[in-house]
Amino acid sequence: MTLDRGLYQWAEQLPRHKRIPFQMTAQQVQSGQTLAAAGLKSGVLQPWESRLLEIGSVHGRLDRVLDELATYHERATGWWNRLRLRLLFPGGILVLGFLVLPLPGLISGQVSVNTYLLQNLLLAAALLGLWGRLGARQRRRQFPDTILRYKTLGKPVWQYQRYRFLHRLACLYNAGVTMLDALPIAVNSCDSTLLRSRWSMIETAVRQGSGISEALHRHAALDETGYALVHSGEASGRLGEMLDHETRRLGQIVDLWLDGLVNWLPRLAYILVLLLLFSF
Repeated sequence: MTLDRGLYQWAEQLPRHKRIPFQMTAQQVQSGQTLAAAGLKSGVLQPWESRLLEIGSVHGRLDRVLDELATYHERATGWWNRLRLRLLFPGGILVLGFLVLPLPGLISGQVSVNTYLLQNLLLAAALLGLWGRLGARQRRRQFPDTILRYKTLGKPVWQYQRYRFLHRLACLYNAGVTMLDALPIAVNSCDSTLLRSRWSMIETAVRQGSGISEALHRHAALDETGYALVHSGEASGRLGEMLDHETRRLGQIVDLWLDGLVNWLPRLAYILVLLLLFSF
């Protein structure tokens, strides 16, 4: 199947309001543009993805690159979908509680109509905002940089951002992009302003003669274990392979953290339901 035909078929499976960027990409591919250029122009691809596809096309490895991107996004999508599904039932119970429990007070006149409506409007806005954030996989999710400054709260966020950064760096490097070209692309795709500022210094350090592993470690893109892996790969000429190993290791850590999040957030929602019951 040709790329443009595949994009048209994929667009037909999406909700109507999400079809236009994919249809635009298909039209541009049909007119002779590369998938990398068309996807970047229409907003379907991020800059690092576009660069990766461009290199893959040049080296005749587009199918492999597409498969790697699909695996990466399937994993990320699975994380957020699991969280959304686990929150659906307790969220419904919480909404039902806010709607039903104040009714006796509303009927008896202890709760005013305005208070009842305002309470439920605020709840609806909060839940819709949370649902939208969990569903916004393709929009940049901004982590408050203050979280990264705290060891306990910031550690899971650090690990997640490291995983994404090193995964993109490894993909670009293994596809044939030089490290000096791959670094700014991977850095610019990072969510946090603080991390983009810090990790942008890695390229400067490498240009000044620092080793890749040393520069990554100095600017907190690698922990001690990751530094040992990547340094050994750099010394033995297997840098790309060791970056992949480090990415898989961080991915396993992120999996454990998100499993805990998926298990505990619904429980916190049930605690809120109990508190709501006791408050009436």
